[in-house]
Amino acid sequence: MDRHPRASASVVSAGVVAIVGGMLAALTTLGSMVLVSWHASAARPLPAQLRPIFYGVQMFFLFCALFVVLVGIEVIRLRRWARIAILVIAGCLLFFGVIGIGVILFVIFAAPADPALSKTVLAFFLSLIYGIPIVIAVWWLALFTRPSVAAQFASALPPMAASAPDASFFNNPACPLAVRIVAWYLVSFVLFVPFLPFLPFPLPAYFMGHLYRGPAGALFLILNFLLLAVAGVGLLLVKRWGYSLTLATQILICINGAFAASSASFESMARSAMDEMHLPVLPPVAPEMFNYIRYFQLFGLIIPLAIVLTLLVCRRAFFAAATATATPNP
Repeated sequence: MDRHPRASASVVSAGVVAIVGGMLAALTTLGSMVLVSWHASAARPLPAQLRPIFYGVQMFFLFCALFVVLVGIEVIRLRRWARIAILVIAGCLLFFGVIGIGVILFVIFAAPADPALSKTVLAFFLSLIYGIPIVIAVWWLALFTRPSVAAQFASALPPMAASAPDASFFNNPACPLAVRIVAWYLVSFVLFVPFLPFLPFPLPAYFMGHLYRGPAGALFLILNFLLLAVAGVGLLLVKRWGYSLTLATQILICINGAFAASSASFESMARSAMDEMHLPVLPPVAPEMFNYIRYFQLFGLIIPLAIVLTLLVCRRAFFAAATATATPNP
C-alpha cells in the first residue's frame, strides 16, 4: 500500500499559487522597504518616530509572505497542518479583501471629484487588486473543505498518527476547526506584548469614554493583550472557562468600539491620542478624516462580531469536546 500518496492536480495547483503569491508578496515587501529607504534618504526623511513602526510592519508582512511560501510547499506534500494553515490564510485574505474593497470604494466616492483622475477607473483597478485575493481565497476555502481533498491529507499520515489524531495537546480534533482558528488568532496577541515598552511613542488606550496615557495606557494594553491570549489558550485546551472568557471579552470589545464611534468627544480624544503619539499635524480636511476614522472604527468591530458568531454557532460542538476532554478515559 502506498503510504505516500501524491496530491491531486487541484491541490498541486493551489500549492503553486500559494508559492508564487508568497514570493511575489515577499519581493514586493522588500522592494517597498528599499524604495522608501532610498526616497527617505534622498528627498524626504522618514520621521524618526515612524521608522520602527514602518520597518516592523514590513518585516511582519515579509515573514507572513515567506510563511505562505512554506505552506504552499507543504500543501503539495500533503501535510495536515498545511491544510489547516491554508484555510486560515484563505479566511484572512477573504476578510481583509472584502473589507479593503469596501473601505477603498467608500473613500474614493466620498472624496471630492478630481478632474485629472476618473473615480470609476481608479475604483476598477483597486477592486481588481483586492478582487484577485478574494477569488483565490474563495477557491482555497471551497477546495480544502471538500471531503475528498481532506481525505488526501488524512491518507498521507503515518499509521500511528492516523490512529491517534488527538496526540497534539493544543490541537484537539474534537474541537471545531473554526474555534481553533479563533484560538490561535487570540493567542497571537501575546506576540505584541514584548514590543509595547520599546515603541518610540506611548500608545494611549481607550475604554468607555476614558483615554489612558503614558504608563497607564501601556499597562492597559499589555493586560488586554494578555487577557486575549489567555482566552485563546483556554479555547485550545477545550475549557469551558476559555469559551466564556472569549465570549465576554469580545462582547466587551464590541461595546467599547461602538461607544467610541458614537461618542460626541470622539474627535477630541482622537486628536489627543495623535498628539500623544507625536504624529504630524493634520491638514485642513481633518473633520472629514475623523468621520472616516469613525467608520473604520465600526469596520474594526467585524472581527470580534465574527468571533462571537463563531462561538455561538460552535457552542454545542465545543461543549461536547470540553466534556469529552474532561472525562477521564476508562
